[in-house]
Formats: sequence, C-alpha cells, structure tokens
Amino acid sequence: MTNHATTLNSAGQLIAAIPHLLGYYPTDSIVVLALNDHNLAFTLRTDCPAEPTLYPLLAVNLVREINRREGLSAVVVVVGTPPDDHDLARHLRKKFTRAGIPITLFGVPVIAPRARWFHYDDADHHGHLPDPTTSVLAARAVAAGLVTLPSREALEAQLAPDPDDVLARRAELLHNLQHDHETERTEPTAREQVEWIRRNYVHRIADGDTSFSDTDIVRISHALTRPDVRDECLSLLSGPHPTAAETLWTILTRQCPPPACTEAAALLAISAYSRGDGALAGIAIDRALTADPHHDLALVLDEAFRSGMSPHHIRALIPFANGGSV
Repeated sequence: MTNHATTLNSAGQLIAAIPHLLGYYPTDSIVVLALNDHNLAFTLRTDCPAEPTLYPLLAVNLVREINRREGLSAVVVVVGTPPDDHDLARHLRKKFTRAGIPITLFGVPVIAPRARWFHYDDADHHGHLPDPTTSVLAARAVAAGLVTLPSREALEAQLAPDPDDVLARRAELLHNLQHDHETERTEPTAREQVEWIRRNYVHRIADGDTSFSDTDIVRISHALTRPDVRDECLSLLSGPHPTAAETLWTILTRQCPPPACTEAAALLAISAYSRGDGALAGIAIDRALTADPHHDLALVLDEAFRSGMSPHHIRALIPFANGGSV
C-alpha cells in the first residue's frame, strides 16, 4: 500500500501510474485507488480470485479496508480479467455501493503501452494506455530513487532470506553471543550503540562495502534486540547516509536468522514507507510478521500501513508499540 497524494487527469494516466504507485507491474490483480476528493490517499492490491465463488468475499474485504477511513471514494482497476467477465465488477459494485462508497470500475488486460482499457459501466468510455515509463509518476519515481520492478515476485526477491543452513549457523552464533552478554554488568547506552552502528557499518556501506561476515551480522542483530537501540536507529533516517542505513536494514532482513531479523525488517519498513515506497514497506512487514507473528512494532506498523497513515506520522508509533504513550 502506498499513500502518494497526486492528481491525474484521465483514466489512462491513472491506470498507467499504477506500477509506480505499487513499485511493480501487477498481473491478475485488483487494484484499489482510494481517493479523497481528487487526490490519491492510498493504493492497495490483491490477487484476482481463481474461483468466481470467492468474488463476494473479496468485495467485502476490500470494502472493509476502504471503510477504515471516512470520506473516500474508490477507483478499482481489474488487471488481467477478460473484458467480457463482468461478474467480478458486479460484486464489487454491489458491495461498495451498499457501503456508501462511490466506485468507478475499469478493466485492462495488462499495464503496457497501447493496452486497451475500458469502463465496466460505460461501453463508450475506453482508450489506450500511454507508456507507463514516460508518465509523470514515472519521472517522480526516478527522481526519488524508486525502482519500478517487473513483478511482485521480483520485489519479494529483494528480501528473500539466505539459505537455511547459513541462517542456522548464524542463529547458533547469536545464541552464544546473547549468553555471553548476560554475564556483563554494564552495556553501552542506546545512543552509543547506534553511533557504533553508524561508524562501523553505515559509513562502510556508504563507501561501497556491503560484504558482511557472520560476526558482523550477528553483532548488529544482537544490538537491535534491545528496543531502545532499535528505536534510536530511527535517527539514521535523518542522518547524512539514510540510503546506506536502509541498505543495512535490507542486508540484515535477508541475512539475519528469525526471529531476530524482525527488528531490521521493521526498520526497513519505516525507512521505505517514509520515502514513499509502500510496496517495499509492505514486503518488509510481511517478512517481519513471518519471523515473529506477535511482534508488537510489526503489528502496529502493519495496521498503520493498511489504514493509509501518512509517512510523517509513522515515527510517533514507536513509543506506543513499546508500551509508552504517543
């Protein structure tokens, strides 16, 4: 889910912008663009059900997501469903209308230059997509350093975990390190720990070195198991090397064994979401909750992302997730 705010002038431009809003080109998908007046509040995507019997349940679930915020209308784009299959559109229209959510329904076989889009409720309203790579949203994505990938699978591959045997080896090292630290009477403050991470790893990545040893991975992961250290790491988002910090969280999400990788995945999600990359943020939260389904911060972030919370409000959730007050 993303929460860009933008205004697009035509159905063709809106549909062509979808890959840059999601971070990848969707196939066999239902994409819901939630609008506040004419501005895009947030975007969500789900798979097209293989069985038509699932259409009503899908429509109910999408309505529930939109109803989390009042005053929204919806543009729903069905990507990949045959144009003559109106059953899905009928169920979506029925459930959204019953919930009092204005809905506009479009279909397109694929999001590509010259692909024919159509309006489910107006046979005379159709056209051909502009080139998605030359749209205004594409230019903004490039300027922001965002990459639009060919598929969701390609996006997920960015956070694919290391092989099981490698993770098992690191899990044993992490266990031993934690046991050793239990006997220590004093430990660095959170600020000292983050400064150590900044000097030894963020600066190292900024200089082009992303090859970390098992010892590196385990030492940083152990530091992040302290909630105060993890939260203090948010300061790296506004430091001189925020991209290097995000790369560090990506490395740890992939290379650290579960459940310890949850902390890095949560930091990655916050970093990605704060710069507008809701797709990567969503994948990172999925990874975090797979590693630890009961992780407080990951659960709070998942709810915040689904509700379309603006990025600048995300940091305020951290003390709340740790039992404090916002």
